[in-house]
Amino acid sequence: MPASPHCGAIYDLTMATVSFRDGVPHATDFDDGYYGGEDGLAEARHVFLEGNNLSARFANCDHLTIAETGFGTGLNCLAVMMLLERYPQLQLDYISVEQFPLTGDQMRAAHAVFPELERQAAALRRALPPRWPGYHLVPLCDGRLTLHLHYDEIGALLPQLDFHADAWFLDGFAPSRNPGMWSPDILRHVGRLTQPGGTLASFTAAGHVRRSLEAAGFAIERRPGFGRKREMISGTRTGDEAVVAPKIPRRVAVIGGGIAGASVAAGLRRRGCQPVILDAGDAAGSGASGNRMALQSPKLTVDHNPMSRLSASCLSWAARLSDLAEATVGEGVVAFDAPARMAARHEIFRTQKWPSDLLAPGSGGYDLGGASGENAIHYKMARAIRPDRLLAYCLGELNPVYEFAVDSLVTRDGEVELHACDGRQVIADAVVIAAGADIAGLLAACDMELPLEITQGLVSQVPTNGVMAGLDRGVSFGGYLTPSLEGRHDLGATFWREPAMEVDAAAIVAGHDHNLGLLANALGAPFGVDATSFGARVSRRASLPDRRPVTGRLSGGVFIIGGLGARGFTLAPLLGDLLAADILRRPVPLPARQRSAIQPARYIPVTV
Repeated sequence: MPASPHCGAIYDLTMATVSFRDGVPHATDFDDGYYGGEDGLAEARHVFLEGNNLSARFANCDHLTIAETGFGTGLNCLAVMMLLERYPQLQLDYISVEQFPLTGDQMRAAHAVFPELERQAAALRRALPPRWPGYHLVPLCDGRLTLHLHYDEIGALLPQLDFHADAWFLDGFAPSRNPGMWSPDILRHVGRLTQPGGTLASFTAAGHVRRSLEAAGFAIERRPGFGRKREMISGTRTGDEAVVAPKIPRRVAVIGGGIAGASVAAGLRRRGCQPVILDAGDAAGSGASGNRMALQSPKLTVDHNPMSRLSASCLSWAARLSDLAEATVGEGVVAFDAPARMAARHEIFRTQKWPSDLLAPGSGGYDLGGASGENAIHYKMARAIRPDRLLAYCLGELNPVYEFAVDSLVTRDGEVELHACDGRQVIADAVVIAAGADIAGLLAACDMELPLEITQGLVSQVPTNGVMAGLDRGVSFGGYLTPSLEGRHDLGATFWREPAMEVDAAAIVAGHDHNLGLLANALGAPFGVDATSFGARVSRRASLPDRRPVTGRLSGGVFIIGGLGARGFTLAPLLGDLLAADILRRPVPLPARQRSAIQPARYIPVTV
């Protein structure tokens, strides 16, 4: 066993122990109900919706941010979803924290007593993320409500967040049952994260809670409680008027029609902005995103550091999005103990406790051509996907402008002019550089530079056979193998470094030999050694020396998403959505250590 301080580490969530009394769910560990026994939905409306005057506010704005301490059964969110249906102009960000998330079955039982919420409750349960620690993106209400769901301990999480809520639902179990939720430090962060003039409401009127909220900058008012509860509280954040936010971009141009650009476009579209996509190629995915198949799998570490946690969050959304797009070809990826560095990591993984659908020892009970499942790790939520379907789903009804090769970007009077090599021009309020391996030239046009490492990857397209025809998931072994699609598996991939080598017949044969050699180390030779019938596709990818992506603002209205390396289809869907939120001045409630780890500022001085 490796001598590692991380052996035996626990990265799983504690299961909520729930019992039902007269139809009301009770948390055994806190000896308290998730809502009152009289009418939980009416209580949610009285305390949280009316306590924050949401009906009037929903009618008079186009965006609000709601934050909540304790997601629980999701009842408050369901009440908001029902109210939102009356205000089609409104977009909501709903940020919620839950340390002990309920299972789908527990939620179904809790929702059963509210038949009027059946449609909303079913939609919420279908959209729920896996029960993994960390951040999860959950679009609801046809994308008009963005649920940012954090499965984490609130005291550890709130200091890492940076957003400005318009309204707070201070929920959770009673202060006498769950004092940690109501500590002065947590309520101080509630104040920090609230817009001046923002409001809060809570079912409790406990004196120490009121005093802590007043110390945090709120003017607190006691109101009649619901049912048998004599009092509740509401409050307003005092201080200066809310700072006027910079102008929200309305015209956004995205340079690049691969998965990075398409993911940003999807996030913008969901928030009501219709971007223009500019691509130098002749079709979506003309670069590395144009492979026939791809794997979505996490890059986890034995210490589950911030980038490891971000990788899991990215997979959480990418896999669910691929399922929605009907792009999933195989569920799960089996990672074998190859190369040697992975064997050492996997040995430690096997001592640790992870969510079983994120990481589990073995091959998931599948016989991969006779290879030993004992020397493997199974990522159940990973996916083998069809990139063309995922790209089409993200782009929706947008019509990208193809063969538009941008050769200069000029910022003038708060606008960005994009000039193509053929003389065409596009003017936008904001521009996203999402051009994969072609990012370097676009940065040079902005007098910027990143230490990009460009590699060429050859993917072998291998005819299936009787041994491998039944493969129904991805396989990773230093290279990767996909299930068959139209009679062929994709086997990859080489990492030829720039300067670009000439891809001639000899190079293609060498690429096939390289890919087959990687496969042989894990599975033997299920395809034999005759590569004359193989197809091939070569594309370029970009990465950075620290092997982290880069996502964020470069200067003024210029943004970037890139450096995704070989994990674009895992990372881009979530990072692109969060970048879209940033562009449109919406909340990006990623923990600070994760967000800073991918910012351009680690390489480029960023100007506002």
